[in-house]
Amino acid sequence: MPAELLPGLGHLLQGWVVKKTSSLAPQRLTCDEVEQLAAASIETLAQKALGEAHQEWGSLADLTQGWIVQRVQGTAPSVLGAEDYRQLVRYALECFTQRDSGTELPSQETGTSVQDLIANENIDENEVLPDGRNVRAILMEDPFYFAREHLALSL
Repeated sequence: MPAELLPGLGHLLQGWVVKKTSSLAPQRLTCDEVEQLAAASIETLAQKALGEAHQEWGSLADLTQGWIVQRVQGTAPSVLGAEDYRQLVRYALECFTQRDSGTELPSQETGTSVQDLIANENIDENEVLPDGRNVRAILMEDPFYFAREHLALSL
């Protein structure tokens, strides 16, 4: 079911070749692995939104611990990092956001990102919080900042 919630995730990851352990040969991601990544991306999105991640990248970090990935043919393989996790969580957020608004779901070709969604909002470039931080900069770095603040104040 998570793959149904994140259509196109397999396309986003189609070039990935993964070596999960030193005893296994590198291989392309299987449909089951894409399904697991979709589920972990959704779980991590929820964990980050609610501030419940036991580590920075929650379920994604747990699932992919020790993976070495070659993202595109001809590039050097490396371990998954924060930018990879951020891309997966952004994709999950974009799928849910666009599904709720009734617009077309994102794909790798559309170039739609959280930053694009934030850029389209009517947020004044000079809008700042009482402590002097720029609102747009906060949202670009952490799209869930205000959601967590709202939840904290509501509880």
